[in-house]
Amino acid sequence: MPLFLVTSLYDEGISLNLLWVVEAESVEAIAVHMLSHLDTWGYFLERSFGEDLPIGIPTPAELLSCINRTFVDGDSTAQLRITPITVQSLDEVDTLPSFHPNALFSDFG
Repeated sequence: MPLFLVTSLYDEGISLNLLWVVEAESVEAIAVHMLSHLDTWGYFLERSFGEDLPIGIPTPAELLSCINRTFVDGDSTAQLRITPITVQSLDEVDTLPSFHPNALFSDFG
């Protein structure tokens, strides 16, 4: 089953309380889980959307679209992301910037 990194990023950076590696069939499956388990994900959704929390979103695809528009806004708003990951050995790691779909401009240096 594919692995995904779910992160909630603030301007202070990543913390162990704000990232999860999860196994799921797809990002859509994670969105379905988020929508059906608001008791689990509600805090992180609220921190990412603030007053624009998309409660009542009818589809997981719309939630994913909203998630992909979140951004860090000082201490008040978090950037929420669901990123597919591939496990690599240390010998395979290449830190040279390269284009990846959904990469941020800053990923290029």
